[in-house]
Amino acid sequence: MSAKLTGDVTMRYVDLPPRAPADAVPVLLLHGFGTDFDMNWRATGWTRALESAGLRVIGPDLRGHGSSDKPVEEAFYLPEHFVADLVSLLDELGVERVDVVGYSMGSRLGWELALTMRERVRRVALGGFGPVNAFAGIDLSEPGSGDSPFDRVYRAVAALPGNDTAALAACARGQASRPFSADPLLNGVPLLLVSGERDAVAEGAAGLAGRCGGVHVEVPGRDHGNAVSSRAFRQAVVDFLLA
Repeated sequence: MSAKLTGDVTMRYVDLPPRAPADAVPVLLLHGFGTDFDMNWRATGWTRALESAGLRVIGPDLRGHGSSDKPVEEAFYLPEHFVADLVSLLDELGVERVDVVGYSMGSRLGWELALTMRERVRRVALGGFGPVNAFAGIDLSEPGSGDSPFDRVYRAVAALPGNDTAALAACARGQASRPFSADPLLNGVPLLLVSGERDAVAEGAAGLAGRCGGVHVEVPGRDHGNAVSSRAFRQAVVDFLLA
């Protein structure tokens, strides 16, 4: 089922019914920068894997992405606005707690959700994410113009059909205005971090997982662009959620 949630930005989301008992904890899937639910999760086999495990899947197109509204002012893309969207979505669906699975930008937002709304989150599995500032060294007046890991990601997603480059640039600037910090640590919530062996964006993921008392899994031979489609990544997350 696909529907819309209207606030200051209208957000499209998908709610896939579970095979598990109605009281099973749903999985909230948060996609990466420049993609959407279908591209990040459905096309890469995640929805099939989670449904096969009997899990309910909730997946928004985050503001600025997919079929959701795409404002071009950076103030709309502060992390706290994304978190407010997610809380409103859970409230709309009458969902008290979720397991959060994120990738790249979605991981940063999943961390923020778990940190600020801990009572709404049971477990957290984050991929393509580490403690480094992903926006360090980029020219925010022209994202994608340099050679940092994020610049390379930006150029790749800006070329995808349906993306609005003005909205993506505003999203980058809004996110960069609140650089990620691992202080305070995400403690007290079971945490899995997964990263590709060649993923520069997720540098330091293993150390971050250790500092939080969590677990890190490295996917051999994968980088930031293709780690999310790895069967090993999917299986590690499914095992973690069902533990």
